[in-house]
Amino acid sequence: MNNNLVRRSGTDEERRILVIGAAVVDVIIALDKLPKTAEDVMAEHKETVVGGCAYNVSNILQQFRVQYGLLAPVGKGTYADIVKGQLMHDGVPILLEDATADNGWNLSIVESDGERTFITIPGIESRWERRWFEHLDLDRYDYLYISGYELEGPSGPVILDALSRRKPSAKLVFDPGPRGQFLEPAVLDRVLGLGTIVHANQSEILALMGGTYASQAAEELMRRTGEPVVVTLGGEGTLYCSPAEQGFVKTERVKVVDTIGAGDAHTGAFLAGLARGYSLQQACELGNVIAGQVVQQQGGRLQL
Repeated sequence: MNNNLVRRSGTDEERRILVIGAAVVDVIIALDKLPKTAEDVMAEHKETVVGGCAYNVSNILQQFRVQYGLLAPVGKGTYADIVKGQLMHDGVPILLEDATADNGWNLSIVESDGERTFITIPGIESRWERRWFEHLDLDRYDYLYISGYELEGPSGPVILDALSRRKPSAKLVFDPGPRGQFLEPAVLDRVLGLGTIVHANQSEILALMGGTYASQAAEELMRRTGEPVVVTLGGEGTLYCSPAEQGFVKTERVKVVDTIGAGDAHTGAFLAGLARGYSLQQACELGNVIAGQVVQQQGGRLQL
């Protein structure tokens, strides 16, 4: 991997990104392995931090100094105060405040092998409203990021109606996440029909498309969308395909501490690469490097 990809500066043609989604509070605990039903185990509290897919992605974009906006609702309550304080500390403009509910939080359980399990208590970030988009100028943005979490339930049509008003040249980058398979078929059809680049991991792409092999699922999805599909394969690397090319980018083997935020970090770095005009392969290489750094530390918020 050429480290110039990481250090490369922006240009006058750098594109703007809008990150749509959640900023929530992650309570991270560590234990040897998940307990069985009715079992009583001891765990260690590691930290309580602001997370959520959109926040994690935007954190990477901020550190690469690309032009972006974070559209993550900030509510009113204990967890909203933590989120608001973190955004103010980061110097991130708060584009959306609504005092009708608190922000949500996650219990993030990390096992001894670094694998993580989430238990989510949703908040205002799961209740998207049309009025939230009324004063947002979507024409400013060249890429728009959304995850499957935000498209579940009544929020899905609300967000997709807003995204349909983006400028024709703008590309949607969709991370289905573990909830992608539970989206309403009509919602999934709509999101995949918006000129959509899909960025997923192996289990997510197989859950979304079926089959046994990630490469076949990616090619099938690419034929459906007509846009690039990127699939991360953990420590093996990343495969990508588009109507013009396909390939595989290996990643360096590293010691895994925990995997919280690794997928979001890869997506954020991939988006940063696209904004800087990188090729599909180069953007995947950059994603591998940054995700590899995230898994070597505690928690998902990487400081480059």
